[in-house]
Amino acid sequence: MRIGLFGGAFNPIHLGHVKIAKEAIRQMSLDKLIVIPTGNAPHKKETEISREHRFNMAKLAFKDDDKIEVSDYELNREEISYSADTVEHFKKLYPNDEFFFIIGDDSYNNLSSWREPQRILNASTLLVFDRDGAEILPPAVKINMERIEISSSEIRDNIYTGKDFINLLPKSVFNYIIENNLYKRTEGIRFDGK
Repeated sequence: MRIGLFGGAFNPIHLGHVKIAKEAIRQMSLDKLIVIPTGNAPHKKETEISREHRFNMAKLAFKDDDKIEVSDYELNREEISYSADTVEHFKKLYPNDEFFFIIGDDSYNNLSSWREPQRILNASTLLVFDRDGAEILPPAVKINMERIEISSSEIRDNIYTGKDFINLLPKSVFNYIIENNLYKRTEGIRFDGK
């Protein structure tokens, strides 16, 4: 099988993440894509939203896609989660399969600062989502798609300041945020989910 690994804080997961996942599957003929919400990431502080909420939102975002599964592997680890460890974990689970590790061009350009990036390169092919027309050198492969003008931080800011954010998320994720009063100041907002 050809398996993609797509990690991120997903705080919250949004339509840009969904598009990246679907384009990776389409362009690389992936048989499966595993979405991996980060646990204790080395480069990010702990989020105000629980691991459980981020996992649930990711599950909701991909609930209708049988090629995509959401893993709680990193969320269940107490120690710092390094990408090299995560890739090797899945490689051990599926030793005969081909792996593709999805990152943004910003991460690609900073790969040398990651912990043991060669382990990632030995276990997988990098699929780079290009946001800014960067040059992507082999053996990495570029995911060609239009620039996505959505970010999780923008969504959180919109919620904090009372601005609209409904069109940036899958409807099920929007409803989950409202129902669980995530990111504060969402009281009173309702959406029928249709």
